[in-house]
Amino acid sequence: MHVLVLPSWYPTTEAPRTGIYFAEQVQCLQAHGLQMGVVYPEQQSLRRASWSALRQKRWQTEWTDHFGIPTLRQYGWNVWWRFPPGQRLRVRAAVRLGRQYVARHGVPDLLHAHSARWAGAAAARLGDELEIPYVLTEHFSGFQKPNGIFPWRWPLVEAGFHGARRIAAVSTALREAIASHGLALADEIAVQPNPVRTSFFTLPPERRSPPPPRRFLTVARLRPLKNISELLDAFATAFGASRVATLTIVGDGPERGTLKQQADRLGLTDQITFRGALDRVGVREALWNAHAFVLPSHHETFGVVLIEAMATGLPVVATRCGGPEDIVTPETGRLVPPDNNQALAEALRTMHRTHDTYDAASIRASALDRYGPEAFVRRTRDFYQRALPG
Repeated sequence: MHVLVLPSWYPTTEAPRTGIYFAEQVQCLQAHGLQMGVVYPEQQSLRRASWSALRQKRWQTEWTDHFGIPTLRQYGWNVWWRFPPGQRLRVRAAVRLGRQYVARHGVPDLLHAHSARWAGAAAARLGDELEIPYVLTEHFSGFQKPNGIFPWRWPLVEAGFHGARRIAAVSTALREAIASHGLALADEIAVQPNPVRTSFFTLPPERRSPPPPRRFLTVARLRPLKNISELLDAFATAFGASRVATLTIVGDGPERGTLKQQADRLGLTDQITFRGALDRVGVREALWNAHAFVLPSHHETFGVVLIEAMATGLPVVATRCGGPEDIVTPETGRLVPPDNNQALAEALRTMHRTHDTYDAASIRASALDRYGPEAFVRRTRDFYQRALPG
């Protein structure tokens, strides 16, 4: 099977982690025998512009073998920012790239658009031109938020959903949100979770050192959506100034300075460590060194980091904020209401007390069974086959 992928966002030189899961999905499918390709009209944020970057990226088109995947890019800048012309121009650019891809690699059997923010509309137009079907997987959290989608974007969104042969969402909560907008019936939307690199995120090579103290860990971009401020308050409520537990925060972002000041005010300076942003090797080592993982977000469309933690055998505490409800079970951790300091503090205390009752091998097995590469490829092949004619 030959599939051409159109992602609404994708890794770039300036933002190499943005949409990395799209690239890893394509890599996974390619490794399991599918012929894959990607076209991406890059529109880099002007906030990342420099004289060097502007000289290197001047709207030129280039073939690359990025991530080992045949990829055709147009390098550009988001001059129009959030205004309608920018997205319409992006749809047209994606269709032009699709034509060039076909001239080199032939007509694919299927197009796969990731998110209807604009890629769905591009797939609809290119699919009509090539007379092939397309499928749409939605990842965008805006569907779950009031006014999360700009009004002028709705025609593109509706075009993407209307013509898709099959539709998927990465979580049950996102599926229900899409249905609530009248874009498709809930029973017409498959739940297709993202895969996790379970061959990389493994059980630690040596048994985790026993407490005390009990070592909690969170990995997140330090911005309001991730709700780390409430985690600090809940940690203080749960453990006070005692030394029975520590919290390591991996990640960077605009709230880092404010959060450090909050930790100081709460008297937690000796118990909380801010590690900053780490590469994947660093994140894996932090997971290997922890006893439990915490994700206190206001909202998560999916929650890849939870599964990465579980793949290393960690029990997790997470808020019921969308994606985690599909991931966390009583055998793998605890779910609490979002924006509830007392409930989060109680979950931390309970995890501190019951950590030893969780079985690391069983937690990892749960992650592999549901989110490992084999399960992902099996679901995706079936998703594609159902979209093909005949």
